[in-house]
Amino acid sequence: MPYLSINLNLEEELNFYKRTFLILRNYWKQLAVASFSAALHAIFSGMMVWVAGPLMMTLFQAEKLKLFNTPTENVQKVSPPETSVAGTVTIDDQLASFADNIRETMKSWVNNFVEADDRQDMLLNFSWLILIIVLFKNVFLYIQVFFMAFVQQSVIRKFRNELFAKYQRLSLDYFHRRRTGQIISRVTNDVVVLNESIDIGFNRLVTDLLMSGVLFSFLIILSWKLTLLAMVVLPIVFGFIWFVGKKLRKYSERSQEKMADVNSVLEESITNMRVVKAFAMENFELKKFFTATKDYFKSLLWMTRIRHLASPINDMLATAAGVMILLYAGRQIISGSGEIDAGDFMTFIFAMFSMIRPVKSLTQIHVKLQERLAAAERIFEVIDADEKIVDTLDSKLVTKFNHCISYEAVSFSYNKAEQVLDNVSFTVNSGEVVAIVGPSGGGKSTLLDLLPRFYQPQSGVIKIDGIDIQQIKLDSLRNLMGIVTQETLLFNDTIANNIAYGLENIGRQEIIEAAKMANAHNFIEEFEKGYESEVGNRGVMLSGGQRQRLAIARALLKNPQILIFDEATSALDTESELLVQQAIDRLMSGRTVLVIAHRLSTIKHADRIIVIDDGRIVESGNHNDLLSNDGLYNRLYSLQFQEV
Repeated sequence: MPYLSINLNLEEELNFYKRTFLILRNYWKQLAVASFSAALHAIFSGMMVWVAGPLMMTLFQAEKLKLFNTPTENVQKVSPPETSVAGTVTIDDQLASFADNIRETMKSWVNNFVEADDRQDMLLNFSWLILIIVLFKNVFLYIQVFFMAFVQQSVIRKFRNELFAKYQRLSLDYFHRRRTGQIISRVTNDVVVLNESIDIGFNRLVTDLLMSGVLFSFLIILSWKLTLLAMVVLPIVFGFIWFVGKKLRKYSERSQEKMADVNSVLEESITNMRVVKAFAMENFELKKFFTATKDYFKSLLWMTRIRHLASPINDMLATAAGVMILLYAGRQIISGSGEIDAGDFMTFIFAMFSMIRPVKSLTQIHVKLQERLAAAERIFEVIDADEKIVDTLDSKLVTKFNHCISYEAVSFSYNKAEQVLDNVSFTVNSGEVVAIVGPSGGGKSTLLDLLPRFYQPQSGVIKIDGIDIQQIKLDSLRNLMGIVTQETLLFNDTIANNIAYGLENIGRQEIIEAAKMANAHNFIEEFEKGYESEVGNRGVMLSGGQRQRLAIARALLKNPQILIFDEATSALDTESELLVQQAIDRLMSGRTVLVIAHRLSTIKHADRIIVIDDGRIVESGNHNDLLSNDGLYNRLYSLQFQEV
C-alpha cells in the first residue's frame, strides 16, 4: 500500500509539471530563440574558462613565448593508442586518444589567435580575445533573458485570465464556501509562485544544463580520470536534494495557505472598516492580523530553514571533491608523473569550480519546483473545479418572455443536512406582480436566486414559457432579468459607468433619463463632478438610498422583461424609502415582477402574494384575501402595524 501511495503522488506531481509546461507550446518561437541564445551564451562562457588557464601560463611562464606546443612539437604527447598483448586497442585507450586530440586541437586554436613575438603582444591579443568573448556572451545572455521574460509574463497573464474567467463561470456556492482573500490569493500570489517554476524548470534548467555540459566536456577532454573522481560525491548530493525537496513541498503549501489567511483578514477588515470602527474593534482586528502574519512568518521560517540547509551541505560536498582532486592531481604534477601538465590542470580547476554554480543550481531545481508545486495544486484546483451552472450543447437562445414563469416541485439545499426549499410549485404570468413574503430564513431569497440560475435545484424544474431554464443559454436567460437587491453593490467607478454597467454605446442622455426615472438625477447633480463623480469602494461615498436609486437606474437602462426585487427598501429611512418606492413603481410598469418584501405595506397592490415558511408555500392570494384569513400573513401584518 505505501508503494501505491508513492506512485500516486509521483503521477500527480508529473501531471502538475506537464500541465504547467504544456502552456509553453504557444510560445515555442520565443523559447527556441531563448534556447539558442542560451546555448551560445554557454559556449562563450565556456571559452572564457578555457582561456583562463593559458592566460595564467602567459603571465607566469617565462621560458616560452608560445602558449602551447604545436601539434608537431607535441607529437610524443598525443601518441597512437597502445595495444594490448592480443594486439587490440582498449576502449580506455581510444577514449584517451580521442580526448587528447580534441584537447590539442583546442589548444592549437587558442595558440594561433594569441601567438606573438613577445609576451606583451601575446597579453594584448589575450585581452582582445577576452573582450570579444565577453561581448558575445552578454549579447546572447540579454537575448535569452528578454525572450524568457516575454514568455514568463505571458504565462502569468494567461493563468490570471484563465482563473478570472473560471471564477466568472463558477456558481455562487463556490464563493460562499471560501474566504475572499483565499480566492484573490490564487490570482495574485499563487500565479507568481507558479510562474517561478517556469523560470526554474525551463530557463535555468536549459541555461545551467548547457553550461554544465560545456564545462563537463572540458573536464572530460582535459582528464576523464580526474572527472570520474569528481563525480563520486554526486549521488550523495542528489539523494540529499530529493529529501529536502519533499520536505519543502509540504512547508511551501502550508506557507501559501497562511499567506491566503493574511489576505483574507486584510480584505475583510478593509471591507468592513465601518463596522470595525463602529464597534471599536481596531485592537481586535490588529490581533487577528498579527496572529495571521505570525503564523505565516513561522511557516515561512520553517521552509527557509530547510531550503537553506541544502546550500551549505552542497558547498561542503563540492569542496570535498575539489580537495580530493587537488591532492590527487597536484602530487602527480609536482612529482612530474601526471597525465596533464600544469596549464591543463589550471584549466581543469577553473572549469571544475566554474561548474559548481550551474550544477548547484541544477541540484536545487527539484527543491525549488517542490516549493512551487503547492501553488500549482491550488491553481489547478480552481481550474478543475466543477462548473455546476453551464450551458448544454442544445441550449436555446431566448430573447423574449411571453407567457409565464413556472416553478414545478422545486427543492433545494445548500448542504444535505438542511433543506431550504421543499417541493415548491407556483406560476407567475407575464405582466403580473408577485410578492414573496415570510419569516427570515424561510427561503425567500433562495427561491428567487434559482430563477437566474445562481444555484441549481436538487430536484424539480423551473420553466420560462414552457422551456426548462437549464436548456436556455445563461447569457440570454439573465439578459431577460433585472435584479435589485437589499445590498446594492457598486463598482469603484463613476456614477455614469455604474448606471451603464455592461452596456456599450450608451449615450449620456439615456443615462440621465434612467437616473431621472429612478429619482437619482437631483442628488447626482449636487455632486461637483455630477455623473463623473466617483462612488468609492462598494459605493461608500453614497447613502443607502442613493445606492439603491443608482441600482434601479441601472436596471431601468437595461430595460429587462422580468424584474426581481430582493427586499430593496428594507434598510432605508422613510424619505429614502418613498423615493425608492416611486422609482420601483416606475420600473415595475409593464413588466413581470417578483418581489421579496420585508415591509408588507409596499406590496399591498401586488397581484398575488405568496407566503413562504420553512421552505414551503403556506399561503397564496392577494392582500385582502390573505388578511381575511387567520394565517401567517395576517400575523406578520399585524405585528408590523399593531398599535402601541
